[in-house]
Amino acid sequence: MKASLAARIFRTTLAIGLINAALTLVATEWIYEDIEETNLNISLAEERAFFQQRIEASARVQSWSSALLQVHYVPDTAVNTALPPLFAGLPVPFAAEVDADNETHLVSIERTESPPGVLYLAQDITVLENREDLLQQAGIIVLALAMLVLSLILARIGTGRIVRPLRNLSRQIATRKPGVDLGLIRTDYADQELADIVRVLNDLLAALEAYIHREKAMISLASHELRTPIAVISGALDVLEQRATLSEADQKTIARIRRAADKMQADVAALLKLAHRSDSMEKADQLDTNACVSAVIGELENSAPENAGRVTIVRTEPAPSVHADPALVHMLLRNLIQNALRHTHGQVSVRLGHDGLRVVDAGAGLPPHIHDRLNERQSKNEVPEDGLGLFIVGLICERLGWTLRVCKSGATGTEVELLYRAGPKSSG
Repeated sequence: MKASLAARIFRTTLAIGLINAALTLVATEWIYEDIEETNLNISLAEERAFFQQRIEASARVQSWSSALLQVHYVPDTAVNTALPPLFAGLPVPFAAEVDADNETHLVSIERTESPPGVLYLAQDITVLENREDLLQQAGIIVLALAMLVLSLILARIGTGRIVRPLRNLSRQIATRKPGVDLGLIRTDYADQELADIVRVLNDLLAALEAYIHREKAMISLASHELRTPIAVISGALDVLEQRATLSEADQKTIARIRRAADKMQADVAALLKLAHRSDSMEKADQLDTNACVSAVIGELENSAPENAGRVTIVRTEPAPSVHADPALVHMLLRNLIQNALRHTHGQVSVRLGHDGLRVVDAGAGLPPHIHDRLNERQSKNEVPEDGLGLFIVGLICERLGWTLRVCKSGATGTEVELLYRAGPKSSG
C-alpha cells in the first residue's frame, strides 16, 4: 500500500509546527527568566543603595535583617570576621541565586568605597520562586497544549489547501475514458506547477485522441475493404454450387472455403464493432440467453454439418435475460463455442445457469499461454499471434462488463465460465 501524499504533508507540517512551538517555549522561558532576574537585581540594587547609606564610618562589622532580607557589612579593617553560612565561601563580587536549607536566596556581594569594605545582601525569594514555578509550569502546559492544537489545525488546513487541487485534478483525469471524446482538462489552476502539469496532460490527451481516431479510421477502412473480397468469395462459391458440376471432393473443398469465408466475415464484423467503442453506438436489448445459445449452435451446425449434434444445452437452472448488445453477445457465444468445437472431437456442452453459463469440452486442455491470457495473468494490450477468436472473446467481455474465467483445463477437457457481471478472476 502506497503512502499518502496528504499524510506526508500533514506530518511534515505538524512536525514543523511542533518544532516552532518547542523553540517558542524555550525562548519564552529564557526571556522570562532574564526579565525576572533583571527585576530582582534592580530591586536588590535599591536595597543595597539604601543600606550603604546606613553604614557607619567605623571599623566594626554591621548587620541588618528582616523577614526576607539579610544584610551584612564587613569593613576592610576587620580581621578574622566570621560570615553567616549563607555568605561563607562566596567570592567578591558575586550575584546569583543560592539554594540552602530548602530556601532560595538572591545573593549580591559587592565592595563599597566609602567606607571601604564589603556589603553582603541576601533576599529570601523562596515563596516567590515556588509560586512562580507553579504558575510557570501551568502556563507552559497550557501554552504547549494550545500550540499543539493550533499546529494540528494549521496542519490540517494547510494539507487540505495543498492537496485539494491535486484531488480535483485526479477527479478530472478519472472522468476521461478510452473510446469517447477525451476532452481537455480545465486550466484555471492558481498554482503554476499544477498549471504546467495540466498543460502537459492536455497535450498528451490531444495526441492520444488523434491516435485513437486514426486507429479507428484505419480499422474501419480495413474492415470495409475486407468485406468486398469476402463478399466476392461467397458469391463465387454460390455460383459454383449452383452449377452442380462439382465432384464430391470438390464440394468438400468448397465447404471448407465457405466456412473460412464465414469465419473471416464474422471476425471482420467483430473487429468493426469493437473498433467503435462509443456506448451510444451500441444497441442494447433484453436478450433471452437460452435463445441466443440455441441460435449460435444452429448457425455453427449449418455452416459446418460435421458439427451437427456435437453441442448440447444443459439447463441446470432457468436461464436469465440479459440487457446487452445482440451483435456483441452473438459474436461472444459464437467464438466461445466454436473454439471448444475446434479443440475437441467429442461432445461440447453448454450449461446454462441463473447468473452465467459454462462451456465444457473433452479436449486436451488449453495451452498455458491461452489459459493465462483468459485469466488475465498476461497483458490484455498484446494482440495474440495464435488467432483472434479468444482475444475477441476477452474484448467483448470487457465491453459488456462480464467475467470470463477458466475453471478447469487439462487432459480431461476444458471448462470455461462466463458470468453476466464483472467479478474477480480465478486461476482455475
